[in-house]
Amino acid sequence: MTTAEVVQPPGPEVLSGNSQSWPDRAVSMCGYISQMTEHSRGDLAELRRMNPEEPDAAAFWRLMAHHDLLDIGEDVERKWALIIHGIALMTPTTGSNTAHDRSRRVGQALYLGSESQRADAFYSETRLNRLLTSGGPMLRTLLRRMFRMLAAADATFDWQEMARFILNEGYDEEAAEQGRRRIAREYYREERRSSRSNAENN
Repeated sequence: MTTAEVVQPPGPEVLSGNSQSWPDRAVSMCGYISQMTEHSRGDLAELRRMNPEEPDAAAFWRLMAHHDLLDIGEDVERKWALIIHGIALMTPTTGSNTAHDRSRRVGQALYLGSESQRADAFYSETRLNRLLTSGGPMLRTLLRRMFRMLAAADATFDWQEMARFILNEGYDEEAAEQGRRRIAREYYREERRSSRSNAENN
């Protein structure tokens, strides 16, 4: 795998004995959190309310332990807290669907929301530009707002891609930049596709 695909220091992975990549574990968490809608609504509510900068929810620590992600350092814990918080927010509260949709890239979801076609972007170009040019605490704040906005529209996307983006930021800037470009490409690809489709229908 390339650096852009694998976003983990070797230490915790070796110590945990879990061969699953970190982005794959994010997808696994989507299924785990989805089950909370039926069996552990209190835990789901905890994860949705949790401040990812200071994760203190018992449900968060259970998830980290279940996926062999303890003892990875506070900075990486905060990244995982943001991922788990976002998954919890975007998990549908009814039905058996999860927050993960492998076929829907992040940029595509930002343009379309939960729709298949739009005349105007769901997530504005101004917001997108700010998101893709931010880093550190500001980026994490903007991502939290973005997750809430998408959740309100019942939108889902590929959480492998989002996990890579979050985990690479501040750790592997080359891979993080590739992630930003991927989001931008898919956003504007969808803008072009929707524009053509709307023109054909008018």
